[in-house]
Amino acid sequence: MDIEFTGFAGDCIITGRFALAAKRLTDQLNAVQVVPLEDVVLDGLDGQRVTAPTFTIDRAELCAVVGRGPRGRRALRIATDRRRLQVQVGPYVVLGRYHGPLGDTTLRTFAERDPMVPLTDATIAYVVGGVLEVMDAPTLIINRELAAWYREADEDIEASLVSLGQRAAQTATEA
Repeated sequence: MDIEFTGFAGDCIITGRFALAAKRLTDQLNAVQVVPLEDVVLDGLDGQRVTAPTFTIDRAELCAVVGRGPRGRRALRIATDRRRLQVQVGPYVVLGRYHGPLGDTTLRTFAERDPMVPLTDATIAYVVGGVLEVMDAPTLIINRELAAWYREADEDIEASLVSLGQRAAQTATEA
C-alpha cells in the first residue's frame, strides 16, 4: 500500500509516496536502513526546493516522520502510561506523548526502544528561511538516536508550546 510520506531530515523536509509493506509505518522504518520514496519534493530549511521522481534516504538521516497508514490491530495493543515528552532532534524541537510501560517512573524505556519511536498528539517546530514554523501531527515518529536531548515536558501545554517555539528559534540561531 502506498502512503503519503512527510519526513524531516537535518536540512530539508521531504514529501512523497512510500510503499508501506509492514503493518505499521514505525515497524517498517525500524526494520530498514534505507527508505525509498517516489514523487518526491525536498523543501530545504534554507527555502530552496528540489523535486525528483525517486529518492532514497538513510533512516539514520531522518530526524522525524509523520505517522500515517494503519495503526495495527486493536486487539494487539497493550495498556501504556502516556507521558508528555519534549525532544530536540536535529534542527527540530518536538513535543508529544510517549507511550511507555504502565507504572514506569523513568524515561529509561525510551532510551532502550528501537531507533524510531512514535509520539502521539505531537507538535514539531523548526525554522525555514528565518521563519518559525510549527506543525501538529496525530503521530510523529522520531529518530531517538538523533535526539540531542529529551525530557519530560510540563503538563501545562501552553507553557510547553511557548518553550518549544523558543527552543526551535534558538536552535536556528545557533546553526
